[in-house]
Amino acid sequence: MKGVFVTGTGTRVGKTVVCGLLAGFLRSRRMRVTTQKWVETGWTGGPSDIDVHRLLAGDPGPAAEPPAADRCPYRFSLPASPHLAAALEGRRVDPAVLEAAYLRLEGAHDVVLVEGAGGFLVPLSEELPTGDLVARIGLPVLVVAANRLGCVNEALLTVEAVRRRGIRLLGVVFNRLPAGEGATRAEVLADNPRIVAAISGVRVLGEVPALPDPVRGAEAFSAVGSAFLERWRST
Repeated sequence: MKGVFVTGTGTRVGKTVVCGLLAGFLRSRRMRVTTQKWVETGWTGGPSDIDVHRLLAGDPGPAAEPPAADRCPYRFSLPASPHLAAALEGRRVDPAVLEAAYLRLEGAHDVVLVEGAGGFLVPLSEELPTGDLVARIGLPVLVVAANRLGCVNEALLTVEAVRRRGIRLLGVVFNRLPAGEGATRAEVLADNPRIVAAISGVRVLGEVPALPDPVRGAEAFSAVGSAFLERWRST
């Protein structure tokens, strides 16, 4: 399986930044990498999450970019769960469309990084949580957690949901939020990754530091990228 599903413990935890920087790290190792986002909500015509991936990942070289419709099959304007955002536009997310788009990308790349919308169990439709489609396709999962007060419970619940579906869990990446986005005591931030690993047994692949400019974050991300690559190749 060439794909990796990059999920979060919730929304605004740093999935887009991790996905884009990881794509750039793998490209620097001469891999053919692309990113995908099955559903983007809250999109009103400006830069999309796929555009952010492209900016963070850097130049793909001579390879042509895949069609936009494959990289992000569904976009909706309401910032809400995909099932609701789609319904309010009289539409519906079709999992067959998502899977077909993923398989086309997989056929042309060494790695496809798929960024989820919100958390792991966010409903794509009334009947289908995101995690069930991930399990159906067979994608391994990388969890991104914002390192802040309250993230331990969120991370442990996400790890449990992934494991209950029999999905291969590659590990957890913690993301340090910029100053001003919820101050938390230093000892709490230092302990969060430790206690999540101790209780769950999950591999913590590291922490992305607060990045004033994520576009220049390749060097800061390198340790996390190396830990991911070692884990991905060994499982």
